[in-house]
Amino acid sequence: MDRLEVMKLLMRRELAMEELEVEVFLALLRGQNATSSEIMEQLNLTKEEFIKIAKDLESKGMIIELNMNEFRALHPRFAIVNRYRKMCVSNKIEFKKNPKIDRLAVQVEKYQESIE
Repeated sequence: MDRLEVMKLLMRRELAMEELEVEVFLALLRGQNATSSEIMEQLNLTKEEFIKIAKDLESKGMIIELNMNEFRALHPRFAIVNRYRKMCVSNKIEFKKNPKIDRLAVQVEKYQESIE
């Protein structure tokens, strides 16, 4: 399994993300200047599917809506830790430093840097 697939697996497992959520988040990281339409086309999603996934990611603290249905991923480390923090709150567990989450955040950041 290559690094990208391992990273996706960890995001699904450690951050309780759905496969399409991971794909949309990474597409937003890759396409900082891409429109939502371009990302929908890349991932073969309808507008409704894309907006629902994007709104879910927004509620998880990983992306923001810039304009009506135009989204941007937050900085990878911030997005990953934000998601982990929200998981801790919803699961009523203490939020504290988690080396696994920190390593994943660094991995995602390096992924973004490699495509810029």
